Order: sequence, then C-alpha cells, then structure tokens
Amino acid sequence: MVELIETAGWTQPKVPFNAFCLSSQDPEWEDDMTYPVIEYNKFGYQAMAFGMNLFLYAYNYNVITQNIRFRTFRYLFPVVQCFIFGRIYFEYKSELTKVNLFDEYVQLRAQELVKENEFLLEHEDIKKFVWWYEDYKETLCRVHRQANDHAATDFKDSELILQDFIRRYTNPNSARPLNIQEKGVLF
Repeated sequence: MVELIETAGWTQPKVPFNAFCLSSQDPEWEDDMTYPVIEYNKFGYQAMAFGMNLFLYAYNYNVITQNIRFRTFRYLFPVVQCFIFGRIYFEYKSELTKVNLFDEYVQLRAQELVKENEFLLEHEDIKKFVWWYEDYKETLCRVHRQANDHAATDFKDSELILQDFIRRYTNPNSARPLNIQEKGVLF
C-alpha cells in the first residue's frame, strides 16, 4: 500500500523551476544582506546596571540627601540617570527601526518578485500540476482500511483506487486528465 502511494506521488507532472525558486544567477543575490537583529542581551545588561544604580541610590537615600558633602552627587544623579536611560532607549529604538525598515523592504521586494513572475502561474505546466495535485488529494482521501485482518486484503478498494490513479497519469493510451484542452476545462 505504501509503495502504491509512493508510486502515485511519482506521477507528479513537472513544474517550471522558475515558479518556485529564485535564480541563483540573478545579480541581486550577490550582496550579502545580513538580517538586522535587536541585541537584547546588550540592553539587558545596560538595564540591569541602570536598575542597580537606582537601587543603590534608593538604599542610601537618607545618607545622600542629608549629608551636605553629597550635594553635588544628589543634584547630578537624576541628570546622569536620565542620560543613561535616554541612551539605552535611543539605541534600542534605532535598532528596532532598522529591523522594521528591513522587514518592510523584504515585504515590498517579495511583492515585486511575485508580480514579476505572475505570468508563470498561467503556464500550462502549473495548470497541470494543480489539476494533478487536487486529484491526488481527492484520491488519498478515499484511501481507507476496510478490515483489520493484518493482511493485504485490508485495502482491497484502496488498492484499486490508487492503481486507477496511477494508470490515469501513466498510461499514454488512456484519456489522460492532464490533457486539459481535450477535457474542455477552463482555468
């Protein structure tokens, strides 16, 4: 039974290579575009250091605010912390913007490639492949086990269904379903 299913899969008609794969000879693919990523570990360390500074300031708040010698530190600490937070936020936002712009570029380029190669979907081989694939799915849906005797007779009807499918797509003398013009099928 498994061999029949494999054989039925081998009857698949040829599909134009350009319909599913990009040309490796295209000069567009010569440049090495690396996907930009957000370095979360770098921001994690910076945020941890930022939080540790705030914790130490809060822990020593009484000493820092009541001691006259720490007056400069008391006034500069919020300014420095705001600067550090702003730098972390600016770096994160710039990396996020790069990633979003690259994603947008990739989406636009993918849409352009689909529009450029849209004519391939009207190719006769694509129509034959779609016809074969739908017939193959329908045939496999009808394959079932009739008995539980653990013998070859468990799949009597299913074997006939698969053999009929294989014959339809391999026998050159039969009225082949891939001859779309003969059937009068319009896509």
